[in-house]
Amino acid sequence: MNKSNKHGPGGDPRKDIGVLRQSIDKIDEKILNLINQRLSLAKQIGDFKKQGGIQITDSGREKEIFNRLQKKNNGPMSAEGLRNIFEAIIAECRNAQRTG
Repeated sequence: MNKSNKHGPGGDPRKDIGVLRQSIDKIDEKILNLINQRLSLAKQIGDFKKQGGIQITDSGREKEIFNRLQKKNNGPMSAEGLRNIFEAIIAECRNAQRTG
């Protein structure tokens, strides 16, 4: 995969874009599978919380997740982007715990 944005004579940017998009598609599928694995684990945690009479929302745990991921984030994702993505993932996990 060519990481350069420069093309030699006869280079075809459309072909390069197509190759990069295929790579993105593969990554998207991996992300989807990992999110579904996370949701499955969240459902199991939700079952334990229900058995123990434990509240679904754990703001301390959520803060811990954001802080840990922020420390591991070497970019180019912004802190705001990271928070937005994981807020959505955590919200879906909370929903899975409530309904699962």
